[in-house]
Amino acid sequence: MANWRLNGDGQKFFEERLKEKGWFSLNDTQLSDQLRVDRSIVAKLRNGKQEGHKSKLEDVMIALGEDSEKVKSEAFARKYFQEIKNSPKSQLEQEIISAAKETLVIQDNLGEFDNPFQPTNCRIENPEQFFNREKEVRTIFEYLNSGSGVELLGDRQIGKSSVLLQVERLAETMLRVKREPIYFNLQEVHTEDEFYEAFCEKLGIETCKGYGFFRAMRDKRLLLLLDEAEKMSWDGFTRQIREQLRSLAEGGNAPLRLVVAARTPLDDLFPDSHESGMTSPFQGICVRVDLKAWEQPTVQRFITSKLENTGVCFSNTEMEKLWFESQGHPQKLMKACFDLYRQYC
Repeated sequence: MANWRLNGDGQKFFEERLKEKGWFSLNDTQLSDQLRVDRSIVAKLRNGKQEGHKSKLEDVMIALGEDSEKVKSEAFARKYFQEIKNSPKSQLEQEIISAAKETLVIQDNLGEFDNPFQPTNCRIENPEQFFNREKEVRTIFEYLNSGSGVELLGDRQIGKSSVLLQVERLAETMLRVKREPIYFNLQEVHTEDEFYEAFCEKLGIETCKGYGFFRAMRDKRLLLLLDEAEKMSWDGFTRQIREQLRSLAEGGNAPLRLVVAARTPLDDLFPDSHESGMTSPFQGICVRVDLKAWEQPTVQRFITSKLENTGVCFSNTEMEKLWFESQGHPQKLMKACFDLYRQYC
């Protein structure tokens, strides 16, 4: 029996309907609940690799609000679906891949890799693990699309880097004006010269600074996601680098649009900005978005979602203790849940 998948028009149609319903920024687990399909199907639909019975695709389209009779018509299938006839070789390859995946699952179940509370001490790089920052991400894109930059403010390990990476992933589809997203963690460099060298390397251009850098940048359209902005207040960095970033970020069609993550408000972070009556180079071009700790109901939803299909259930007393000890701080909560889960296994 032939498999089916979305064709180019079908993939575009699928993404447009997600945006219309406000579901585009949901993670795979949340979206699978809305579409009433397995999470694995959602992940494949998003990257255009879902192949299977045509009825699965029809169910997804109906869940997106399309009329059932229309979706099951031949005209709809011709427009949005593509039939795939597997050769014996490709079918054999699929069986081998499936068997390999089953082996990996068995191996994972033998170790501690099945602990759902990961990572415990670093940023979230897997989009399926991204949780409960959809509102902040939408707000960031609203500001970016209005022509403003963003100052992302929050405590240490509250999730700023994870949000920046999620913005990087979604930039292609969420920005009204196309810009190339560049994530830049300032922990990678120690001086102003190293900043220019690393930034130019990311852009694939020769190292330059000053007017040469401005000239190289003026025809580009970039979304610069600047992490650990505190580093720019250290010795080795001057006000001039911040002034140049501002000059490149001013105007609706500016070469740069900025999202700057920091623990301290940018106006307070750079005291040299206030000397001789000067204002911060970022003042007026970055709108503040606060990243706060989770509230208790969110903590409970997070734990419940992670424990789904594990066979483990934390008691009410344990849930209360996790909330009390973490106070909704995501990294502290993840580590505490990781340790508690190990006691069950």
